Amino acid sequence: MTGIGEMFLAAFLQALFQTLVSEPFRSFFKRRELNENLLERLSTALLTITAVLIDAEEKQITNPVVEKWVNELRDVVYHAEDALDDIATEALRLNIGAESSSSNRLRQLRGRMSLGDFLDGNSEHLETRLEKVTIRLERLASQRNILGLKELTAMIPKQRLPTTSLVDESEVFGRDDDKDEIMRFLIPENGKDNGITVVAIVGIGGVGKTTLSQLLYNDQHVRSYFGTKVWAHVSEEFDVFKITKKVYESVTSRPCEFTDLDVLQVKLKERLTGTGLPFLLVLDDLWNENFADWDLLRQPFIHAAQGSQILVTTRSQRVASIMCAVHVHNLQPLSDGDCWSLFMKTVFGNQEPCLNREIGDLAERIVHKCRGLPLAVKTLGGVLRFEGKVIEWERVLSSRIWDLPADKSNLLPVLRVSYYYLPAHLKRCFAYCSIFPKGHAFEKDKVVLLWMAEGFLQQTRSSKNLEELGNEYFSELESRSLLQKTKTRYIMHDFINELAQFASGEFSSKFEDGCKLQVSERTRYLSYLRDNYAEPMEFEALREVKFLRTFLPLSLTNSSRSCCLDQMVSEKLLPTLTRLRVLSLSHYKIARLPPDFFKNISHARFLDLSRTELEKLPKSLCYMYNLQTLLLSYCSSLKELPTDISNLINLRYLDLIGTKLRQMPRRFGRLKSLQTLTTFFVSASDGSRISELGGLHDLHGKLKIVELQRVVDVADAAEANLNSKKHLREIDFVWRTGSSSSENNTNPHRTQNEAEVFEKLRPHRHIEKLAIERYKGRRFPDWLSDPSFSRIVCIRLRECQYCTSLPSLGQLPCLKELHISGMVGLQSIGRKFYFSDQQLRDQDQQPFRSLETLRFDNLPDWQEWLDVRVTRGDLFPSLKKLFILRCPELTGTLPTFLPSLISLHIYKCGLLDFQPDHHEYSYRNLQTLSIKSSCDTLVKFPLNHFANLDKLEVDQCTSLYSLELSNEHLRGPNALRNLRINDCQNLQLLPKLNALPQNLQVTITNCRYLRQPMEQQPQYHHPQFHLPRSNVSGSPKSHGSHRSYDSRSSSRYD
Repeated sequence: MTGIGEMFLAAFLQALFQTLVSEPFRSFFKRRELNENLLERLSTALLTITAVLIDAEEKQITNPVVEKWVNELRDVVYHAEDALDDIATEALRLNIGAESSSSNRLRQLRGRMSLGDFLDGNSEHLETRLEKVTIRLERLASQRNILGLKELTAMIPKQRLPTTSLVDESEVFGRDDDKDEIMRFLIPENGKDNGITVVAIVGIGGVGKTTLSQLLYNDQHVRSYFGTKVWAHVSEEFDVFKITKKVYESVTSRPCEFTDLDVLQVKLKERLTGTGLPFLLVLDDLWNENFADWDLLRQPFIHAAQGSQILVTTRSQRVASIMCAVHVHNLQPLSDGDCWSLFMKTVFGNQEPCLNREIGDLAERIVHKCRGLPLAVKTLGGVLRFEGKVIEWERVLSSRIWDLPADKSNLLPVLRVSYYYLPAHLKRCFAYCSIFPKGHAFEKDKVVLLWMAEGFLQQTRSSKNLEELGNEYFSELESRSLLQKTKTRYIMHDFINELAQFASGEFSSKFEDGCKLQVSERTRYLSYLRDNYAEPMEFEALREVKFLRTFLPLSLTNSSRSCCLDQMVSEKLLPTLTRLRVLSLSHYKIARLPPDFFKNISHARFLDLSRTELEKLPKSLCYMYNLQTLLLSYCSSLKELPTDISNLINLRYLDLIGTKLRQMPRRFGRLKSLQTLTTFFVSASDGSRISELGGLHDLHGKLKIVELQRVVDVADAAEANLNSKKHLREIDFVWRTGSSSSENNTNPHRTQNEAEVFEKLRPHRHIEKLAIERYKGRRFPDWLSDPSFSRIVCIRLRECQYCTSLPSLGQLPCLKELHISGMVGLQSIGRKFYFSDQQLRDQDQQPFRSLETLRFDNLPDWQEWLDVRVTRGDLFPSLKKLFILRCPELTGTLPTFLPSLISLHIYKCGLLDFQPDHHEYSYRNLQTLSIKSSCDTLVKFPLNHFANLDKLEVDQCTSLYSLELSNEHLRGPNALRNLRINDCQNLQLLPKLNALPQNLQVTITNCRYLRQPMEQQPQYHHPQFHLPRSNVSGSPKSHGSHRSYDSRSSSRYD
């Protein structure tokens, strides 16, 4: 039952072979005369085995003896990798020790220990281990003839039954909406498209892509629209000549006698252009991702009649992209209801279903198990066809895809094709994903880090870093429909999960669904749901697992709830797992770990201690020289990092979000491999200064720099060299209120120094997001206004209390979001906000031409917002959302011309003059308007000034007297839908309307003068209008709960 093997193992063997032929190992073998044949023997065995792996891949599926042979081979390769990793780790330790030595003389004596030097001193131990590996490999190589394994140079595509265009529509459920959606593109309502276009149906294997295309192919409208229809089942073998020949024979209705592709394509082109009628070509089950092949195939169709279409079904998004599909229909699984109908049809045919309670319950669970996959429903239903024994239904419910009878199920072969044709580098990555329990939603970035820790990402022929390669691998698996995206995470369909388990075999195990753990000495990867397993007896089975590489507790809910770690695991199990490469103790209630806890886990590349209660980390952590990923996020009690963490020179990812750290340890800049550093805490004296960032050239993503008030030396800021970090996309600059008098000093000299320091912290021009928080200088740096920052899309300025003016941000060409809050000293916003000093004379350019969201919040001294005229275009031409919140001193009016504004929110701005009847506001696209505790001068509100207003909220507008609304404003597609008025004590007049529209929802509370006017207008007695009696007089109860109704409610006005 193990895996599907060859390419999977080929990736293993390739990495192993590259290590063995590296220069240090070759030198070692040359120097050891007694073992000079060992390398040759080992290489010969590897090459011999590699030659028959392709044949072994196929035969192990049906031949248990070959399966056992493959399992043995995988186990040997794991042991070989462990042996070589031991050597490399020890050499790394010696090198780090030499570099860290405090004695110059000792450093000179020891020098830099090379791998070859270490091998000389430990050759006997290495000889023994490699000799054992070689003997096992030679034994396996000698068995190839006994097992009948042959040397093959390429995989032979598995022959599968071809599909046809015929379909039994009585067995199709739940695809009407999908059919209608695709039909809009096959037969456009606005006439025929020029030339031929491609429509693609993409989805996981077995989801019903072929069935849907058959429905479309046989639809009556399709028959009458297209002059010629051709169905071609392509599958894995993309033969341009065969496909073209099939199309020609269908078009001409006679056999094709041409043997030359050029002649054939010319004749087909003449035939297609000669009819003048559009044709439909269905290419079912397309796999080929080679653009050149597709480009050659499409040549005869380029000049086909207008309206001609090619409909493609594929599991790969990349295929759809290569074919330039005008519409890609991502086919989703069926609902449980439609699956139930299909299941009943499959099990009972046209007979009336006869289910007792027990079988009925089992049937529901089996249907749910299929997770909307029609092929799975039909397969399991076919196995149970007219079956009346409960025990058989229970067996099917508990079975996995490889347990189903081969003569009754094609589910595994269909799904296995997706794995079979994966490139070598993806097979190991996909098989590793079997470690995730069914239904577990996982994060892309974390999966990439796990792959990296296990050594699956190979940079042999790529200049990309490991993280970029991992993202590329992940995207490839997603494009092949093996991974599916939810809103923020990814999941695997249950049967794809079983396929991954099938590929991984006995080397991967997981606790799920309360099942008893099944592991063996060969198990390398282990996961479990920490919420479900905590008792000692449940971990006893792990005692025999000696070579585990992954120990990964997970949670289906992805909650932040913590669990208690079993003592047996922490004290007896983990210390024995010396081969671990991935270790997670996340979400466990661990306050401390023994100082030597990590002493024997030197192979680890991934360590997750996030959301634990650790106050400090064990010193032994600093001896994990291979460590690449260290996750400490939301360790809310963690106050310091180990002094020697700088020894972790292979560290690439360090997450410190949500900790209580106040500084970084000394020599932090030695961690030159870092790709992701979430937070850097500037140290005051006994830690790392900001200049330590200077050597971290490869930082990617987001960096938050905290405690910037501690930077007093401008030279230190310059040495941080942020301008050279071209891969950073987001930086947060954070000052804090220091505890020392020097950090609290706000004298002019100090604030001037802050400005000089900040000027030296200029980031690279590729930066996309910036946040500046509690900055203590009196002016912002000049670089913040530089238009060369052409990629900045978001800026946040928070609590910069000493700045009395905003930076000139109007000429940042791609700025889309601007958030300004807590700036106590800000009093006026004028021309400088839009143009820098050099540009004041030339106002031809549109300021803020890309800005879509502008938010002002908690600006207690802001008094005026000056309008600016520009020579060309508009001010804020793209602004869609405007928030003005808690600005009590703001007077004057808002910009009058905001052509793209959709949403306007005004809160606690009492002095703001917003009167549509006095000022001509051109907000023609405004849909949402909210005015709360603001605009004290607003007396009359004419809604007809905002023709597209969908939602209006008016709350505590003390002077509002009347609301004007025309009947025309309540009709049509852009009519008002929601009106909410609360606590407007002077509101007396509502519009006199003939009738309220059915889809308008109205809520009015605590408006004491409205009762009599309301009672005089019968249309306001409709149930959709709500005016609580207790609120009419403005009684204290008026702020209590109330209900509102819409036109669909059956409740009556009370």
